[in-house]
Amino acid sequence: MMMKGLVAYPNGDIQLEEVPVPKLGDNPYAPDDVLIEVEYCGICGSDIHRWKADKTGVKTSPRKVVVGHEIAGVIKEAGPAVKNLKVGDRVVCEIVTFYCGRCVNCKEGRFHICNTLPPMEGRAHFVTGGGFAKYTVWPAKHCHKLPDNISSREAVCIEPTAGSVHSVINRLHVTAGDSVAILGPGARGILLAQVCKALGAGPIIVSGLERDVKVRLAMAKQLAADYVINVEKEDIRKRIAEITGGIGVDVVIENTGSVEPIDESLDIVRKGGKVLWAGGGIRGGIVAPVDTHKIITKELEIHGEISQVWKDWVTALHLVKTGRVQLKPLVTHEFTLDNWEAGFDLAATSPECLRVAIKL
Repeated sequence: MMMKGLVAYPNGDIQLEEVPVPKLGDNPYAPDDVLIEVEYCGICGSDIHRWKADKTGVKTSPRKVVVGHEIAGVIKEAGPAVKNLKVGDRVVCEIVTFYCGRCVNCKEGRFHICNTLPPMEGRAHFVTGGGFAKYTVWPAKHCHKLPDNISSREAVCIEPTAGSVHSVINRLHVTAGDSVAILGPGARGILLAQVCKALGAGPIIVSGLERDVKVRLAMAKQLAADYVINVEKEDIRKRIAEITGGIGVDVVIENTGSVEPIDESLDIVRKGGKVLWAGGGIRGGIVAPVDTHKIITKELEIHGEISQVWKDWVTALHLVKTGRVQLKPLVTHEFTLDNWEAGFDLAATSPECLRVAIKL
């Protein structure tokens, strides 16, 4: 049997074409495999950067494969070794499904940065296929059952919520009372702010551009931020100094993927503070000049981040289930798979778009 799938090629091309429906048992996950009927799959920034944009430095798919990783769907079939899930369960899918299990990181539970595999070879949507098609197969051990009060449409944001939990809690250890500046007000930036708020952090400051004022910065203020800064109208360094009494914030999360915020982050963080650079990863990284004098004399902690681990997903689902993180306002647009190009266009260009869900 065949189905329509959005297929990525190693040369960077993406196109909708007929692909085989995956079969239970005929995949590397068997017998712990499940066949999922995808209801929605979100368009991530990483999907956009592998599309029409300048692909200089962008990591393209290592093989021809159906992409899409912000998946929400229903289990249609379950393999003989599956114990924790059943047919009819609504699920979301962890993205890291391949790792050696033997290296130091895997043994410490950090299988998302397995030392023996390149990142794309660890991710299901670049190996066995993702969610921009009606059906996909996944290992049951890397699926999470959706609570009844989380809709499948909003659940496309569970994956970036788990990533935000990974950044804020797992990597930065943000606690109640920490002041936090988040540079970049997209869906991920707003999720980061919400996770910080759920922990009792504050003040929480989110920055963006003039184009972000109407929707993105307004949404950040509505859901989590104590302050928002339009960096094209205000000097972020002076504004942060005013808010913090000249000391700087405890934590900075750079979420833009641009060069200037890298330097800004070192200036607005307090001495002894923490900085996480995350925004450039989805396009294969950025090259930015770094003044090491600031890092040395301020004794800063500099962090990177990628993906998530099991506990991040459990925490993310709990925060959404209990209303501490809101996802519905972030899924601003919906398109069918046949109309995927319009969805990608909107996600790539519109300042009024936060997350696009593709309905399968």
